[in-house]
Amino acid sequence: MKTEIFETICEDGTKLNGTLLLPDNPKAVVQFNCGTATSEKIYLPFLTYLAENGYLCCLWNYRGTKKTDHLKKSNIKFSDYGTKDMPAIKSYLKNRFPDLPFFFVAHSAGGQQIGFIDDLSNVAGNINIAVSSGYYPNMPFAYRMKAYFFFYIFSPISVFFNGFVKAKRYKLMENLPKNVVFEWRNWLEKEDYFFNKKFYGKTVPTGHFKNFEFPIHVYYSTDDTISNAKNTKAFWSNVHSEKAISFTELIPSKFGLKKIDHFGYFRRNMKDILWKDVLKRLDNLLF
Repeated sequence: MKTEIFETICEDGTKLNGTLLLPDNPKAVVQFNCGTATSEKIYLPFLTYLAENGYLCCLWNYRGTKKTDHLKKSNIKFSDYGTKDMPAIKSYLKNRFPDLPFFFVAHSAGGQQIGFIDDLSNVAGNINIAVSSGYYPNMPFAYRMKAYFFFYIFSPISVFFNGFVKAKRYKLMENLPKNVVFEWRNWLEKEDYFFNKKFYGKTVPTGHFKNFEFPIHVYYSTDDTISNAKNTKAFWSNVHSEKAISFTELIPSKFGLKKIDHFGYFRRNMKDILWKDVLKRLDNLLF
């Protein structure tokens, strides 16, 4: 296996870059969509595992992530990730590797916004990890208070002084453009997220969420502070695929773990619990 840095350009001229993990004889392409403002290094062990088992993996991140010199005057919206960035990466991969089957594997927001992509014609399947709504009242109380603090106190103050949400210094997440955080905050106020009539078909496109044509599988953990059972149901009850949507619930204690939460899926101790199952599902979709 080897790695390769690449760059591609979105339709609006924005440049995106990422890393390709290239097996010697790839059997399919995996476009991996990250969670919001999450460092790519969190996902690298998991994607390396998939690549070592024959899947050409694309690890990348969204516009405006980490580039603080451009964030002060940025007009980037949260929905740009799905309407502009994900399609550009997909187009690059389709043109670069036209003869290989194509999959989406995604975490959190990376799976929420796939339906905004116009061209989904060559997708063989989609595997989602912790992809859900993020409705505050469905979160545990302590984490809900942290979320309220971040979105309603920390972020507005940070924008006032910096022009963007300067979160990395405080080890909260990567830095973010203000409109990404404020649009995200608006969606989180509704249990049905951007499917709420306030947004759907108005501030965001209707997309393909009601007519996906490929199989979808969703993993979630019972201790996930964000993507718990209630928020998972709240999101996916608004989505339909003609090839069905299935779910796997992970219970940490069943595997001798104290917690999984929202990012633990990608720790190396999940190899025999989750990673092997993801690999099996991908293989089953191929053959």
